Amino acid sequence: MHIQEEHRPGATIIKQDDIGSGFYILEKGAVEVYKDDILLNILMYPGTIFGEMGDILGKPRSCTVKARTRTTVTKYETGNIETLISEHPDIAIKILKTLANRLERTTQKLADVSRVSTVWSVERDKQ
Repeated sequence: MHIQEEHRPGATIIKQDDIGSGFYILEKGAVEVYKDDILLNILMYPGTIFGEMGDILGKPRSCTVKARTRTTVTKYETGNIETLISEHPDIAIKILKTLANRLERTTQKLADVSRVSTVWSVERDKQ
Protein backbone atom coordinates (compact mmCIF):
# COMPACT_ATOMS: atom_id res chain seq x y z
CA MET A 1 0.00 0.00 0.00
CA HIS A 2 1.26 3.48 -0.76
CA ILE A 3 0.00 7.02 -0.22
CA GLN A 4 1.20 10.37 -1.46
CA GLU A 5 2.01 13.03 1.14
CA GLU A 6 2.66 16.76 0.86
CA HIS A 7 4.99 18.47 3.37
CA ARG A 8 5.66 22.16 3.94
CA PRO A 9 9.24 23.44 4.45
CA GLY A 10 10.52 22.49 7.90
CA ALA A 11 7.99 19.70 8.45
CA THR A 12 9.35 16.49 9.97
CA ILE A 13 8.69 13.46 7.78
CA ILE A 14 10.68 10.95 9.87
CA LYS A 15 11.89 11.44 13.45
CA GLN A 16 15.07 9.78 14.69
CA ASP A 17 14.46 6.98 17.22
CA ASP A 18 10.75 6.66 16.37
CA ILE A 19 9.44 3.21 15.66
CA GLY A 20 8.19 3.37 12.12
CA SER A 21 7.46 1.16 9.21
CA GLY A 22 7.64 1.76 5.54
CA PHE A 23 9.85 3.90 3.39
CA TYR A 24 9.49 6.97 1.21
CA ILE A 25 10.24 7.91 -2.37
CA LEU A 26 10.90 11.57 -3.07
CA GLU A 27 8.61 12.77 -5.84
CA LYS A 28 9.21 16.53 -5.80
CA GLY A 29 11.11 18.99 -3.61
CA ALA A 30 14.04 18.40 -1.27
CA VAL A 31 14.57 16.92 2.17
CA GLU A 32 17.30 17.29 4.80
CA VAL A 33 18.68 14.25 6.64
CA TYR A 34 19.86 14.76 10.24
CA LYS A 35 21.61 12.40 12.66
CA ASP A 36 21.77 13.67 16.25
CA ASP A 37 20.81 17.17 14.97
CA ILE A 38 23.75 17.23 12.53
CA LEU A 39 22.85 17.81 8.88
CA LEU A 40 24.26 14.86 6.93
CA ASN A 41 22.69 15.18 3.52
CA ILE A 42 20.18 16.93 1.31
CA LEU A 43 18.16 14.71 -0.99
CA MET A 44 16.66 16.44 -4.01
CA TYR A 45 16.50 13.95 -6.86
CA PRO A 46 13.06 12.54 -7.70
CA GLY A 47 13.01 8.79 -7.17
CA THR A 48 15.35 8.90 -4.16
CA ILE A 49 14.40 6.35 -1.48
CA PHE A 50 14.73 7.15 2.22
CA GLY A 51 13.49 5.66 5.49
CA GLU A 52 14.08 2.05 4.50
CA MET A 53 16.75 1.15 7.06
CA GLY A 54 14.37 0.76 10.01
CA ASP A 55 12.41 -1.95 8.20
CA ILE A 56 15.51 -3.69 6.91
CA LEU A 57 17.25 -3.73 10.30
CA GLY A 58 14.13 -4.00 12.46
CA LYS A 59 15.27 -0.96 14.46
CA PRO A 60 13.93 2.52 15.24
CA ARG A 61 14.50 5.29 12.70
CA SER A 62 18.22 6.13 12.45
CA CYS A 63 17.79 9.74 11.26
CA THR A 64 15.39 12.64 11.19
CA VAL A 65 14.22 13.74 7.76
CA LYS A 66 12.67 17.19 7.26
CA ALA A 67 11.23 18.86 4.20
CA ARG A 68 13.62 21.56 2.97
CA THR A 69 11.14 22.90 0.42
CA ARG A 70 7.53 22.15 -0.35
CA THR A 71 7.92 18.42 -0.82
CA THR A 72 5.88 15.56 -2.21
CA VAL A 73 6.72 11.99 -1.19
CA THR A 74 5.11 8.62 -1.68
CA LYS A 75 5.07 6.50 1.48
CA TYR A 76 5.15 2.74 1.05
CA GLU A 77 3.92 0.72 4.02
CA THR A 78 5.90 -2.48 3.92
CA GLY A 79 4.53 -4.44 6.86
CA ASN A 80 7.07 -7.16 6.10
CA ILE A 81 10.23 -6.40 4.13
CA GLU A 82 10.55 -9.99 2.88
CA THR A 83 7.04 -9.88 1.41
CA LEU A 84 7.76 -6.54 -0.25
CA ILE A 85 10.92 -7.93 -1.84
CA SER A 86 9.22 -11.05 -3.14
CA GLU A 87 6.21 -9.14 -4.50
CA HIS A 88 8.14 -6.13 -5.89
CA PRO A 89 11.67 -7.13 -6.90
CA ASP A 90 12.07 -3.84 -8.80
CA ILE A 91 11.74 -1.91 -5.53
CA ALA A 92 14.19 -4.30 -3.85
CA ILE A 93 16.77 -3.62 -6.57
CA LYS A 94 16.30 0.15 -6.15
CA ILE A 95 16.78 -0.18 -2.37
CA LEU A 96 19.94 -2.27 -2.89
CA LYS A 97 21.40 0.29 -5.30
CA THR A 98 20.51 3.13 -2.91
CA LEU A 99 22.24 1.40 0.00
CA ALA A 100 25.30 0.55 -2.10
CA ASN A 101 25.62 4.18 -3.24
CA ARG A 102 25.34 5.42 0.34
CA LEU A 103 27.99 2.95 1.50
CA GLU A 104 30.32 4.04 -1.30
CA ARG A 105 29.91 7.73 -0.34
CA THR A 106 30.37 6.98 3.36
CA THR A 107 33.51 4.94 2.67
CA GLN A 108 34.94 7.80 0.60
CA LYS A 109 34.16 10.32 3.34
CA LEU A 110 35.88 8.09 5.91
CA ALA A 111 38.92 7.77 3.65
CA ASP A 112 39.01 11.56 3.21
CA VAL A 113 38.82 12.12 6.98
CA SER A 114 41.49 9.47 7.54
CA ARG A 115 43.95 11.41 5.38
CA VAL A 116 43.82 14.42 7.70
CA SER A 117 42.95 12.95 11.12
CA THR A 118 45.28 10.84 13.25
CA VAL A 119 42.22 9.55 15.08
CA TRP A 120 41.21 7.47 12.06
CA SER A 121 44.53 6.57 10.49
CA VAL A 122 47.97 5.47 11.43
CA GLU A 123 50.76 6.52 9.15
CA ARG A 124 54.05 4.74 9.68
CA ASP A 125 57.39 6.47 9.29
CA LYS A 126 59.03 5.61 6.01
CA GLN A 127 62.45 4.09 6.43
